[in-house]
Amino acid sequence: MASTPLRQQLSIMRQSLFDEGLLDHDQVSYLETLENEDDPDFIENIFTLFLRDSTKYIDSIEKALETTPVDYPVMETMMYRLKGSSASLGASKINGETNILINFLHDGDMESGKASLQKLKAEHANFKEKLAVYVGMLKQAKLSEY
Repeated sequence: MASTPLRQQLSIMRQSLFDEGLLDHDQVSYLETLENEDDPDFIENIFTLFLRDSTKYIDSIEKALETTPVDYPVMETMMYRLKGSSASLGASKINGETNILINFLHDGDMESGKASLQKLKAEHANFKEKLAVYVGMLKQAKLSEY
């Protein structure tokens, strides 16, 4: 079993992700039930994949918005991928900001859409930083169990 101080830190960090509204408690709790002896690193893997993929989606959205004319098919595909993956993970603030972005761009409000994208990027950077620390702590806790 992992050391008690590390487990306590992990618990505090997990709760802070919920308290800050970065992660949805119910969704993460459900995902945790999917972790088992056949896939003991499920949570770490899904969080890591989200961090990698969401960064690509946001970069693609930004590039599509910067092209002239705007590359709507790419932008829409990436926005909906980000929306779906953030909902599946329980990344509440990312999902909310993505929905706002989608609404602005569907309404044709490109200036508000660009501002919304900057807000999404800032929210994503904050989320990515905190989730990366949490994933690192998860890995450390599992290593200390052996």
